[in-house]
Amino acid sequence: MIVRLWIAGASCVALAAAMPAHAQSSPDDKRVDVVPYIGVDQVVMGPLKGGGDVLTYTNVTAGLTAEVQNRRVEAAVDLQYNHSFGWSSQAVDQDVLSGFGHATINVARGLGIQAGGLATRVRTDGLSGASTQRDTYTSQVWSGYVGPSYTTQLGDFNINAGYRLGYARVDDSVGQNSVQGQAGGSFADSWTHSLNGSIGFSPDTVLPGVGLTASGGYDREDASQLDQRFEDLWGRVDATVPLTPTLAAVGGIGYEKIEISQRSPELDAAGVPLIRNGRYVTDKSSPRALVYNFDDIIWDAGVLWRPSRRTTLQARVGERYGGMTYQGSFLWQGRDSHVAIIVFDGIDSFGRMITADVAALSGSNFDVARNPFTGDITGCAFSTTGGGQCFNDALSGITDANFRYRGVSTQYSLRRGPWGWGIGAGYSQRKFITPNGQTVLIRGSRDENWYGNGSVSYMFNDRDSIDLVGYVNYFDASGGRPDVLNYGSFASYYKGLSRRLSASASLGLDGVQADDLDTIISAMGQVGLRYSF
Repeated sequence: MIVRLWIAGASCVALAAAMPAHAQSSPDDKRVDVVPYIGVDQVVMGPLKGGGDVLTYTNVTAGLTAEVQNRRVEAAVDLQYNHSFGWSSQAVDQDVLSGFGHATINVARGLGIQAGGLATRVRTDGLSGASTQRDTYTSQVWSGYVGPSYTTQLGDFNINAGYRLGYARVDDSVGQNSVQGQAGGSFADSWTHSLNGSIGFSPDTVLPGVGLTASGGYDREDASQLDQRFEDLWGRVDATVPLTPTLAAVGGIGYEKIEISQRSPELDAAGVPLIRNGRYVTDKSSPRALVYNFDDIIWDAGVLWRPSRRTTLQARVGERYGGMTYQGSFLWQGRDSHVAIIVFDGIDSFGRMITADVAALSGSNFDVARNPFTGDITGCAFSTTGGGQCFNDALSGITDANFRYRGVSTQYSLRRGPWGWGIGAGYSQRKFITPNGQTVLIRGSRDENWYGNGSVSYMFNDRDSIDLVGYVNYFDASGGRPDVLNYGSFASYYKGLSRRLSASASLGLDGVQADDLDTIISAMGQVGLRYSF
């Protein structure tokens, strides 16, 4: 059984199968478990409040869950294609491809290649952060990355280097000649590059009582919307000074240069920007205009506390982006549980954020809450080994703009015997960096998102389980877009009929409340069969 409480929403940093698999395993296990499946579901959705029609769908699904773990490869995949046949003119046919995957391949000693991807849907009707129940105005989101990493030790010196190539894309289900930023963002696609490296030594190895690390990096994103470009070049030196056996003072100083630039949109005869399929038409002949420029010394200082191998607490305060910054983290890794609390502050975009979220996945032991009525993945992948990740904040309020991104996120995951728990919660704020005169997202305007995810699971035996899920997300939007509250819950029961055939039944409620719109509360039901090969 998986009981999940979703409170949707910032990059839930670091805290699987379509039919839950909760068997606990040791990291030393060597296994290959690949399960393709097909299924058919009958879904009905009816209004309890706010009007609307009763919608009935027949869903035909094909999917794959896979887990590989050995000396060379550690990978996990949960991928599903769902075609919905609507039973009326109001229940239109839909195609949904959703899932995630990641892999780490150990090529040689210290050298590895990481790759991963995510596919899911979001709403494009302005109800940012809400689930896709009873909604045909949706966008398909894709994100993926690949890149090598290298770590080694040369005498007393630790050397690390890495590169990541990322891609993110949003495909709209409808073309509209209006600024899509009014309905959740005009992001089309982008390529990202992230290169970093460091060299350093631990305290009391080279110098008495101090450890030093020199690091640097270069990050770049090229987005198709208005040929937007983000570049971040940085370098710094960090010091660690032990104060007690478990407490150390930490701090660093360096230099950073950030530039964000873009071209102008084409104008019609009246001087109004041309819009095609909800996005500005780029004037390729226009000069590149500088939207944001930061070029200065950066520094921070704080404390690092490690009372045991299981527990790490770090807190820092400093100056960056022309003002004060506050960052910190608390990580605790138990034998069968994990806790993570992250305080973050940076310059980000949808493309870089969703790619980084996918890249944060690690390990091979996940519990994923897939919506039984739509097939979407918009919540968290929970892991008791600390490699989980939440995606719902990145998927709320998608926009093409860069923004100052600050907030806090938490995750807790537990698996003990037949029980499994997962909780995620947090808050984020996006302060937009846009050209002066932008008509949708005004420079300095802010979006805020409150969210949380949680789960409890119970397996009666190796074939039968029950899941309970709840979620709530509040998105406080700027730029004339509505504030949106989404909440709901659902329960699912899975019954193994034979070694390969299983049945499922789900009941749920979903509510959406937005500014100047009637509250819509829907009841949902689902029954289905699945055959695993």
